[in-house]
Parts: sequence; structure tokens; C-alpha cells
Amino acid sequence: MSQWDERAAGRSGDEAVRADAVHGSLMARLAEMGMSLSGAVVCDFGCGTGLLTERLADACRRLDAVDASPAMRDVVGEKVDRNGWWHVRVLDQLPAHPRGYDLIVCSSVLSFLDDHPGTVGRLAELLVPGGLLVHWDWEAQPDDPEGGLTRDEMESALRAAGLDAIRVGIGFEQQVGDRIIRPLMGSGQRPAQ
Repeated sequence: MSQWDERAAGRSGDEAVRADAVHGSLMARLAEMGMSLSGAVVCDFGCGTGLLTERLADACRRLDAVDASPAMRDVVGEKVDRNGWWHVRVLDQLPAHPRGYDLIVCSSVLSFLDDHPGTVGRLAELLVPGGLLVHWDWEAQPDDPEGGLTRDEMESALRAAGLDAIRVGIGFEQQVGDRIIRPLMGSGQRPAQ
């Protein structure tokens, strides 16, 4: 059993509040770009237990919730069944077909992968022209070897993937216990052809 399978049952209330903040920052970014979830085809890559998926499902036309962890997918699958979301697919990997998504979101995922730039490139290939990739990750700190990404790493990966309208900065602030968290939010848009 992987560490992600073990975490599937133990999601906390703080994570649900953080999913609200992620969703709010996404909606603000979409509004800034003149985009909407209405009628959109969306991918929640690294969806975990579907905290962001549930906030997106009712607004979009189709949604693919993708996660490598079977236990996480089981939790999302239960939510899909319970809510009757016939338009939501739960997948263990990205689909093979290119250029199908209007929006791809990744919340606290990409910094955990071995090939962050390669994954961003693969995700960009799945966007339709004008499609948007948005991800949130912890900002790497010099005194914290646990990971995260720097602003330069986020921006470089988005640029190398051929995206434009790139923005990287603090996505939101949230009080968690006795500290305030400020995850990075990076986004880039596939050029219209």
C-alpha cells in the first residue's frame, strides 16, 4: 500500500477548506481570462479523494478525475456514484488522446512527481487551443528539503511546454492552525491556433 493509499481515508477538514480556497482562486483566474467552467471539458490530475473534483463537477460538461492511488480513486468513485455524476470519469492515468481539455487542474501534485517539467509538457499536449493549465504547489524553501517548487521552476516548466499567458504567484492565503499557508499558483494557456 502506498503512502497515498494510506492517506485516502484520513482527509481532514483543513483539506476541505483548502479545496474551497483552491476553487476560489481558480474561479478568479478563469474570470480574469474571460473563461468559464460552463460547458468545459476538465481534467483534475492527481485528484486525490476528489475535494476539488466535487467543487468542479456540477459546473462543467465533462470531468476526468485522474489519480494513481486505487484507494483515492475508490473515494472519488463513491462520490461520483452518490451524486449521480454521469459525466465524471475516474481514471488511473491520463487518456492517450491529445488536445481534449479546456481546463486541467492539479492541486498539490506536480512537486511530488519525478519529472515535473515532463508532466507539465504532457498535460499541455492534452489542452485544446486556448485551454488552460492551472496548478497549485508548495513553494520550495531553502531550509526545507521536503520539496515544493520554486517560482522559476513553475514558470520554466510552463514556458517549456509551449504555454503562454503564464502567471506564477501566491494563489491564496489560509490560516491552518497557528500558521498561514500561501501556496504557489501557476497557470499557462495553450496558444490558439
